[in-house]
Amino acid sequence: MALERIKDLKQTYKSQTGHVIEWRSPNGWLYRYEREREAVGMETGPGTGEFIWHVLDKNDLTTAKRRVFNLINEDEF
Repeated sequence: MALERIKDLKQTYKSQTGHVIEWRSPNGWLYRYEREREAVGMETGPGTGEFIWHVLDKNDLTTAKRRVFNLINEDEF
């Protein structure tokens, strides 16, 4: 089942500064936004801790959430 709305993303971690945010997909994969890296990472497999990074056109939370939403719907469903 694909995600229908960006607000359906389940945030699992946010650093105190807000520079690192993580979301968990419905299939258990981890997605991570790192502001300093200007990218979102998609875990290579559930629980691996290794990421494939996707550089963002615009480095902000809204763009990061949109990219994660698209990655989940493209790669997992």
